[in-house]
Amino acid sequence: MTEINFDFRLIDVSFELFALENHLNLIENQMECHQRSKRETLDLFIRKEKLSPEDPEWHEAIQNFDHRFAFLFPRAFRCPFLVSLYAVYESSVTEIARMIQAAKGQSISLGDFLDNFLDRSKKYFNYTLKFNLCTDNNFWQRLKMLAELRNALVHANGRLEMLNSDSRKKIRNWEKQNIGIKNYNGYLVVSAGITREIFDLVHSSLEELVERYKNWDSNRSNKPYQFGIKTESHNQPINLK
Repeated sequence: MTEINFDFRLIDVSFELFALENHLNLIENQMECHQRSKRETLDLFIRKEKLSPEDPEWHEAIQNFDHRFAFLFPRAFRCPFLVSLYAVYESSVTEIARMIQAAKGQSISLGDFLDNFLDRSKKYFNYTLKFNLCTDNNFWQRLKMLAELRNALVHANGRLEMLNSDSRKKIRNWEKQNIGIKNYNGYLVVSAGITREIFDLVHSSLEELVERYKNWDSNRSNKPYQFGIKTESHNQPINLK
């Protein structure tokens, strides 16, 4: 008889991260395939019409192609992804904060703190719950970047002229660093590389936070949390987290 143990605590966080990763892969694969297909169509058109850089039709065709794949598609697909990613991080941190608050019998809640979500969450975890929210400062800087990008997209649709001077300055500084954040005709656009980097960092940080919470929760009760299923087998027990 073999017992397989499952740990369902915060399983929704894992499901949401899994769905986001698949969604990001789908976005990038489809954009790459579509760009390759449209480039072949464009090249065929240029050859058929015998166009050259001296022809205005050549410039129009190239500009339309570049506009679609440098601006329209990245804005349409990557920007909403970043908004969803931030929402998953915020909701996950809020849920974990409530669970620790309840376990400790703490009367002060995350909502009692004044500040933007990231700063008040860090203060609440570190000083009230005595549970570090984030142990990697490099990740924390990228997370603040995600929050800034998310706010620009949600509150101004990525239009830089509609942002306050502080936000515009941050985005322009990131653009100068050539990390994949660009100003395209006054609109915020992000590259595949920086989108993937931010996702990977959020993914690993949330997994690490969830794992630390589980260990803390198990240690305080002096026994591991598990849901066992017994099966007919001669194999050794398998622990699935």
